[in-house]
Amino acid sequence: MRRDCNGMVVAITGASAGIGRALAIELAGRGARLALAARRLELLEQLDRELGGGHLCIRADVATEQDCGYLVHACQARFGRIDTLVCNAGIGLLRSIGDTTAEEWRLLLAVNLAGTADCIRAALPLMRRQELRQGWRGQVVIVSSCLARRAVPDMGVYCATKAAQLALGESLRLEERANRIAVTTVHPVGTATEFDGAAERLSAQRIGRRSAGEAVQDPAVVAAAVSSAIIRPRPEVWPHRMSRWAFGLATLMPGLADLAMARFRRRIDPGAQGGNTVE
Repeated sequence: MRRDCNGMVVAITGASAGIGRALAIELAGRGARLALAARRLELLEQLDRELGGGHLCIRADVATEQDCGYLVHACQARFGRIDTLVCNAGIGLLRSIGDTTAEEWRLLLAVNLAGTADCIRAALPLMRRQELRQGWRGQVVIVSSCLARRAVPDMGVYCATKAAQLALGESLRLEERANRIAVTTVHPVGTATEFDGAAERLSAQRIGRRSAGEAVQDPAVVAAAVSSAIIRPRPEVWPHRMSRWAFGLATLMPGLADLAMARFRRRIDPGAQGGNTVE
């Protein structure tokens, strides 16, 4: 069933930049009422002004459970419901698994996985009580990655959190079906956002994948695909269509995928034999 975005209440984490910001622009243009959440409140307020004002801006760090709960509480207090929760906030790390510290593990798990789970856990009781609107009580959208289906070297911890997000979404979709809560996972390829720069700063390494021919999409392209899945909920969104087939093939032939990944790693870092430097 088609949902009308006009008047729809959508909460977006990580809305200050990248895919989250592009999605806010896309949905605001369709008449949605937005709850914009991120750590950088000033950027959210600037975005709200660009969108004409009237949206809810919330400073929130999804690595903090209390902030996730506050996002849902504030959205309910302002709008009375949440039609769609978009769990988009996330961070990356360029590090081999063996060299990843316990602190780095905890950070990525806290932001990418626990942050997603905490927002969902806070939102579900509200969504379950909501009246049906155009066939659905609510929707959860989880912005995962194409790497949820196939990990790449030197990003194993990040890939693990994205795979865990996918597993969470697949289970939740079946658990909440009877409640008429849709669950959608999103699997973008590399996207031209601040993500790489943040990952480089956290990792103290430079990303060289772009020059090695990796597919890169504009955030607006991803946002348009997500918007389409909000209007007509479906299980998965792959904004770069060929990647879905490529990563599906990798699951069928893991040995061949290993060879391809090893060749890819040598191309972006000729000295890589088992280290963690990506140049």
